[in-house]
Amino acid sequence: MKKYILVPALLAAYAIFMTLYFGLDLLRSGHTFRFFATLSAEIILIILTFFALRRKARLRKEREKEKHS
Repeated sequence: MKKYILVPALLAAYAIFMTLYFGLDLLRSGHTFRFFATLSAEIILIILTFFALRRKARLRKEREKEKHS
């Protein structure tokens, strides 16, 4: 499995677990903004991680291709 898929998937699973474990308590105690701000930041970081790792893998593959040519 490719690293740029595995790492964001693990981060997403962790984010879902933490959201269910801590996030529901935040919503019950009235911290709605804090809940959605944290959730949004997690989603943005997971997406950025995916694109950064995919770009890194693509550049590595291009370097290896040029090296063998």
